[in-house]
Amino acid sequence: MAKLKSLTAGFVESDVSIGQMEKSYLGQVLSLCLSLLKFVISVKKAQLSDKAPKANGGEPLRKKGARPRKYLSLFGLLEFSRPGLWSKVSGMLYPLDEALEMPPDLWSYNIQELTGANASETNFRESVRLMNDLLGLRLKDVGSKRNAENLGSEVGQYYGQKERPLPAGPVCFSASFDGKGVPKIKAKDKSRPKEIKRLGKGEKRDVKQMATVGVMSWFEPKERDVAKVINGLMGHTPVRGEGQQDLQKESLPNDNRWHQGIHRRAFLADQEKSIAYGIGYIKSMMHHPESRFVVPIDAGIGLEDKVLKYVKQYGLESRFDGIVLDIVHVSEYVWECANALLGEGSKLRTDWVREMLTDLLNSQTPKVIKDLERIVEKGRLSKSKTDKIQTAITYFTNHQHKMDYKSFLEKGYPVSSALVESNCRHLVKDRMEHSGMRWSSDGAQNMLDLRAVKLNGDMEDFMSFISHKNRKTSLAKAA
Repeated sequence: MAKLKSLTAGFVESDVSIGQMEKSYLGQVLSLCLSLLKFVISVKKAQLSDKAPKANGGEPLRKKGARPRKYLSLFGLLEFSRPGLWSKVSGMLYPLDEALEMPPDLWSYNIQELTGANASETNFRESVRLMNDLLGLRLKDVGSKRNAENLGSEVGQYYGQKERPLPAGPVCFSASFDGKGVPKIKAKDKSRPKEIKRLGKGEKRDVKQMATVGVMSWFEPKERDVAKVINGLMGHTPVRGEGQQDLQKESLPNDNRWHQGIHRRAFLADQEKSIAYGIGYIKSMMHHPESRFVVPIDAGIGLEDKVLKYVKQYGLESRFDGIVLDIVHVSEYVWECANALLGEGSKLRTDWVREMLTDLLNSQTPKVIKDLERIVEKGRLSKSKTDKIQTAITYFTNHQHKMDYKSFLEKGYPVSSALVESNCRHLVKDRMEHSGMRWSSDGAQNMLDLRAVKLNGDMEDFMSFISHKNRKTSLAKAA
């Protein structure tokens, strides 16, 4: 405090910018807080020294003298010694560490939380930069990577025990699934000499592995009419290019605003695990006997069969109102047909598409299929254009059992999977696909899990779980 007073007096008497004052004050406050922490630790240590070590299970604990300990706090590095006890059964025990609930690693839980949250948003180097600049902690990017891996590996157990707030009264639940590629580190084949291969047209050097994203939520059903849904769809004509298309779908006036209690998880190279987790999550939330659930998805390979498998496995058939085929994907097929039939520059396309979408949203898919088949039968189009229309016919024929949009709208259910598609970008792409980034399988899964905790708003509760788990482990060891 005397140093702070002296510092203040010096600022009053000299010409110093306010920015310099802030940095000087912060440095002195950090130093003061570090001293206070050291003082409290010394007092706690003295208090514990007056207590005789207790025998555990009848075994006497032997004193092993003072052992050094390093602890990196928000205020800087602390180095101190504390008494150690030896147990033939449990090994070394440190009563002071237990009393202060200290982490087993160097970094404080606060640093672990802040760095982990930062690492889930940006690369490891940037994740420590601000804390280093502000607090002078000298954290390394390799430390941030190790911390993210350690935390990420605990996420499965955390969500396995976490209580979920249940909605009051009957609601409708939603579980959606979609895939997004993660750039992987190529496995090295040591049996082959290293060679540089020139890529052919359309080839990519990157290797990707699919992560299946699951988004679970609940909503109050809201009945809508066909005209409003079409106006939303027609206001956003399809845009080519993956990034542009993602932006288009999220900006649609869709059902995303309804969803509450949104919970996200992603599983690398394990579509089945993602779907099993998602349907199981929904079951754990459906406590009201009148609650229902639906699954809005696209026509991704394997999705439908696995959804139905786990609906049956979890005994939810009577509460399942079906799979909803994403209307945005459907509308893209309609636009492709319009372009093939009328040409991309035709002013007639909009009315033609509107009429087709009106039929589809009124659950007249068989009529739409017949209309498209008549166009093909006339034989007036080129082979490439005919093939585009035939592709749409096949798509609608194969998936018409998931296209009862009239019923879905009347029941107030979503008809778009935009929620999961936007989360594919938020959860996977925005962190995992930075320029030059490559991931190992374990590293990718740990980051996907840690990022899910951050996006789910569970970071503080997650760190409480980590602290409690470590304390429990320490107590079990001591007992």
